[in-house]
Amino acid sequence: MEMSIGVLISAFFFSGLKLLFTPMALAAAYSNNFQMLFEIAIICGIGSVFSALIFFFVGKGLDKIGQQSQKKSKKINFKRNRKIIRIKERFKLFGTSMTIGIISVPLGSILVGKYFGNEKKAIPTLILASFIWSFGVTYITAFFTQFIKPLFS
Repeated sequence: MEMSIGVLISAFFFSGLKLLFTPMALAAAYSNNFQMLFEIAIICGIGSVFSALIFFFVGKGLDKIGQQSQKKSKKINFKRNRKIIRIKERFKLFGTSMTIGIISVPLGSILVGKYFGNEKKAIPTLILASFIWSFGVTYITAFFTQFIKPLFS
């Protein structure tokens, strides 16, 4: 059983939006073939990295626009600033990068770009988080699928 080009392209683009569910759905369908699982993890990881890089630079751009508009306005929301500082201090760069699997790749990447865009480790951390989620979700889903399928057949 081989995956078609259409399935691979769909996996690439859908994993760039929601990394948690795309490998999960494909791994459940192709859990019997170890090579397919590896292909699923790689394709989903590459799709996630592609999307993460695009939205990382969007986040950096939004931060620059926000800094320019703050210079013009004198009203500062201290309550919001304290919350943002608490989140940045608590989760740091790696924790914020790992949110791409939970919230979504675009939103997590925008957050990393906005708050950690000037750090040299930001892009490698997003790449690492993409592949951790991709391989983790793919193989955990396949593992559970192997135990659950026989119960219903």
